[in-house]
Amino acid sequence: MFSALASDIQILGLTKDKVVMEVDGETKVLRVGEAFDGIKVLNADSDHCTLEINGQPQDFKMGSQISTHFSPAAKPMVRLEQDSRGLYRATGKINDHSVNFIVDTGATLVAINANQAKSLEIDYTKGKPTQVDTANGKVNAYLISLPEVSLGAIRVYDVPAVVVEGDSPAEILLGMSFLKRLEIHDNNQLLELQQKY
Repeated sequence: MFSALASDIQILGLTKDKVVMEVDGETKVLRVGEAFDGIKVLNADSDHCTLEINGQPQDFKMGSQISTHFSPAAKPMVRLEQDSRGLYRATGKINDHSVNFIVDTGATLVAINANQAKSLEIDYTKGKPTQVDTANGKVNAYLISLPEVSLGAIRVYDVPAVVVEGDSPAEILLGMSFLKRLEIHDNNQLLELQQKY
């Protein structure tokens, strides 16, 4: 069992990429990317900082005082409704770039066309060459790994994907290489995706 941990936080100093804070009377200096006692520094400059507290990003200025309770975060969940074509569409991110997905449990991998990959600054030509079958026959493709794919609060790292030469698929397919790491519940035209821990 986890017990909630009451924490009082005060921002004592701010510089580029560094935050000086007092947590329950203990002074800590954290750089961007570092974490302590459930608090992670996402960014910082001389005016303000963004801290992730209990999984939620929050902005603070010099002298800010925060009194909060830490408890185990609920597993992130996303609910998607079927569209008129019977598809589940979602907005998410690949490596911090906003994208539109179609959830496709029939696709083994996350599938991206080459034009989309270029716009996402993915150097797919360094991937493993392969071929995939399309309506127009076999097409050259590349097997890659995406550092981070997110859907709402759900984040999955090192996701296998395939980049297909040309402009097919027209929309990014969110395949099983991402979905298998989630709990999936299909409830009568409502798809629930929940992070596994």
